[in-house]
Formats: sequence, structure tokens, C-alpha cells
Amino acid sequence: MADSQGGRINENSAATEKKDEAYLEDEINLIDYFVVLWKRKTFIFLVTVLPTLIVGITLFLWPRDYKITYTYNVNDWNLTEKNCNILINRFYSEENLDKIINKLQEGGLNKYAELIKKTGNNQNALMKVLKIEPVPAYIDLSKTTTDPEKITQAQKLTAQLIEVSIVGKDKNEFSKMALVIKDNFEKEAPVYTLEEQLAANMRLYRTRMGDIESGRFNLEFELKANKEALEKLKKIKPASPDSAGGNAILQFDIGAKVEYLPVSCQIQAIESKIVELEKQTSTNEQNYNYSSNLLDLEEKILAVLKDKTSPCHTIEQFHSRIVDMAKNCNQQELKDYLNSYIKNIENRISDTVPTTETPRIYPIAKGTAKKSGVVFVIAFMVSVFAAFLREGFEKDGNPIS
Repeated sequence: MADSQGGRINENSAATEKKDEAYLEDEINLIDYFVVLWKRKTFIFLVTVLPTLIVGITLFLWPRDYKITYTYNVNDWNLTEKNCNILINRFYSEENLDKIINKLQEGGLNKYAELIKKTGNNQNALMKVLKIEPVPAYIDLSKTTTDPEKITQAQKLTAQLIEVSIVGKDKNEFSKMALVIKDNFEKEAPVYTLEEQLAANMRLYRTRMGDIESGRFNLEFELKANKEALEKLKKIKPASPDSAGGNAILQFDIGAKVEYLPVSCQIQAIESKIVELEKQTSTNEQNYNYSSNLLDLEEKILAVLKDKTSPCHTIEQFHSRIVDMAKNCNQQELKDYLNSYIKNIENRISDTVPTTETPRIYPIAKGTAKKSGVVFVIAFMVSVFAAFLREGFEKDGNPIS
């Protein structure tokens, strides 16, 4: 029994000794690590601090970027997501960018002209210099719901504001460049939205004309049938007053009860129906002709809008040409439409001004401390790894000079 207890004591002692040895070994290994770090402290310091200083000084001395944002109220522009995308794509089109580049070159801003020319083929790169955003941003429900009604409603939402943000260097030249882009947006953007509005109106007129044409046959058929019925009713001979029903024809029956309507009343009812159908036919014909004339007029306006003979076609030039078109119009109804359209253009021109007259140009933070801190952490990790790697090579008998 004593031997058994003595054996257990010996086993416990052996286990305790193994734990102590393992702890001592871990402690020695940890001390070895600190010895290596202390031994290579100069190397670690240089590899860590020098890159951090270089990045920090470079960022500090690097020219500061400036930013300005022009905000426009576009409540009346009907900027649905589709229309807004058309506006942005047209603004970033090669044709419009060429106009901006030419204006910059004329103003002696060749550096910015070259920058836009260089980034023009890459819209993502261009948006770092010149960005157009709707406010509020459109909601993409296609990723969260499959309900077509909700998606359709979301697509009908319109932007209330448009923000034009411009980024550049050299505050003085940047101010001039921003004014060139601002002027371009205010003169060109309304033209793009008017073009989409014209296209929508033309689709509406074609639909209206198609509806009238599709209903024309049924209307004419009903009118012809009523006229034939009227002729037959007029040929009916009056019946004897003593006969059943007297001077009347059978109109309808309800169960066992028979109701009669006098011929004169029946004739009057059909004549009223004919008058109504003829009036509807005449109204439809007038609407068809008016829609057809408006469609022709909208096509002419669209041709003016797309006229490429003017290299700097702006909203003001478009307004002037529509005024001339109204003066030369002989049909009063079309002239009234053009005068109303001119008022719409004038409202669009007056609306295309920033909500803030002189928005502030402010410097963009360089993030020197944050970026330097990231470089410091990375450089420190690399230097420690390199220190242990170097120590390992030297222990293996391959000293690194």
C-alpha cells in the first residue's frame, strides 16, 4: 500500500517537473525573442521610421486638392432614375467633354484640359475630377424585393436636387476651371432634359392617335347601324289606336309583363344617339388632327434641338430659335402651344442656377496622420519579420552582411 502511494507521489513529482521545465523553456524562448528584437533595434527602428517619415513628409508637401459643389434645384425637370442617367451620360459624352476641353484651352487652363482629355475615356477616373449626383439618391429595390408594383413606383421617384462636385489643384486655376464646368452644365444640361421630354411627348401623341384610329371602325359601324335603324323606324305605319299597344312598337319584356315605347320616342332616342356619335366622331377627328400637328411640330423642335450646325448649342440659343419658329407659325393653336413651350424653356433657364450663389471652395483633407500610421504599422511588421529572418540565417552559419 505504501509502495502504491509512493508511486503516485513520484508520478506527481515527475509531472510537476515537466510543467516547470515547459514553463522555463517558454520563458527562455520569450527572452530569446526580446534579445533578438533588442539586438536588431537599430535595424527595426530605421526600417520602421524611415518609410513613415518619407510618406508623412511627401503627403505634407504634396499639393492640396480643392473641392467645390454646385447644388441645383431640379423639381421641374422630372428627373426619374432613367432621365437622370440620360442626363449624366450625355454630360460625360465625348461631344460635351470636347466643348469643356475647348473652353478650358481658350482660358489658358491647358493642365485641366489635358486632365479631362486623359480621363475622358474612363468615366470612373473622370468622376474623381467631375461628379454629378442626384439628391436624394435613387433606391434600387430590385435587390430587396420582387414586387413589380414597388419596383415600378421606385422607378418613378424623381430627384429634387443635382449636385455637381469638382475637384482640382492650385486654388486660383481651380476656381477658373470650376466656372467653365459650371457654365457648361447650366447651358447644356437643360437641353438634354428637354430632349427627353420631347421624346416622351411624341410617344404620347402617337399613342393617342393610335387609340383614335383603333376605335374609329367601331364608332363608324355603330353610327351606321343607328342611321339604318332610324330609317326603318320612320317607315313604320301608325297602328290603330284600338289595337294592342296602339301607336307603339315592342321595346322589351320583363317576365310576363310587356312594355311598349311609342315610335316617336324611339325615333327621338336614336336621333339623340346619332347626334352623340357624330359629335364623338367629330371630336376624335379634331383630336387626331391636333395630335398629328403637334407631333409634326415636336419633330421640328427636336430637329432644332439636335441641330449640329452650332458647335456651342445652348439652352439660350435653343430658346431664340423656338421664338423665331413661333413668329413664323400661321396656325393659332400651334402658335399658342409654342408660346407655352417658350415659357417652359424660360422657366428652365431661370431654374438652372445654384441654390447657393457662391459655394465655398474647401481643401480636401490629405489624411496624413492616418496614412502615416498605416505605413508605420506595416513597416514595423516587415522590419520585425526581417530581423528574425536575419537572425535565423546567422545562426545557420550564413551571416547576412
